[in-house]
Amino acid sequence: MIACPSCGAENVEGTRFCVKCGTTLPSSPAPESWRQSGDLGQQQTQQGYQSGGYAPPQAPPSYPGYAPQHGMSYQPGGGGTDWQALGANKKMPAGLCGILVGGFGVHKFILGYQTEGIIMLVVWLVGLFLTCGIASAAVSVVGIIEGVMYLTKSDEEFVRTYIQNKKGWF
Repeated sequence: MIACPSCGAENVEGTRFCVKCGTTLPSSPAPESWRQSGDLGQQQTQQGYQSGGYAPPQAPPSYPGYAPQHGMSYQPGGGGTDWQALGANKKMPAGLCGILVGGFGVHKFILGYQTEGIIMLVVWLVGLFLTCGIASAAVSVVGIIEGVMYLTKSDEEFVRTYIQNKKGWF
């Protein structure tokens, strides 16, 4: 309920004019009244948007000495990050090499995982002779799975998982 500033009559919230005297009612209750009534004023508009309890995203406050990591900055709406410059340009070559020649570990070398690449190459070569190709086939299947995983991830997810967090296997 909103009290009329002229006559003090109680009016239903959302009413623009007092039902008793016709005075224009304030669009939002005074701070004391919403604290007591529990009304948070969720029906008003703010900055031209119907808030419904939500407000448009705001940029975080800037603090002295704070700098976003990896050259990324906060942009309302999620824009502003160049994932290609952060390593997403390796997604396509690594994915295709994983699918086509995954047993040799070429996709690991593209991503900078030398140890994992050497392991795959050695297992493929040794498995070719010692296990009659069974181990080589298994390593090739691992390469295919990893190649498909690389290609199905978004640029952001690929960079965060394989470039920044250095997840070597699966």
